[in-house]
Amino acid sequence: ECRTPDGKVFYFEEIDDASLCARDGEVFSRVSDQYLDSCCEGLKEWSPIPDTRFSIADVCYEVGSPSESNIGLCIKCGDGVCENHLTYNENPCNCPEDCAGKNKSMFQSIEEFCQSNDWKMSLSKACEEQEPIKGSPICELCAF
Repeated sequence: ECRTPDGKVFYFEEIDDASLCARDGEVFSRVSDQYLDSCCEGLKEWSPIPDTRFSIADVCYEVGSPSESNIGLCIKCGDGVCENHLTYNENPCNCPEDCAGKNKSMFQSIEEFCQSNDWKMSLSKACEEQEPIKGSPICELCAF
């Protein structure tokens, strides 16, 4: 007798390949036995923490060093639908093939971004002082 990460009892002869992978919206982890270690076929691994990206007018901007994460969510990216899922939202950064051109960016225009608290309260200062953000393309957007 064995148990799945969600506590269901199963016997080895009952296991199929689909039960050994995380489904849409489920957590995967390569470092914790609490979760399955990969997404099922057709799903994309997305690591939302830390998500160091902003989507502005369908363009994705990094605001720090992209980091490899060993834990994340499995998302159904590539089906042509930019989904708002129970556990995640697809956007132009985590699923550009489904979301570009569908008004799903965090900010719909550069002007909107430059007027936002995200820019005014934190990023503008970080762009002046902090590596690796300093000198990144997002820092040039509001330099008018």
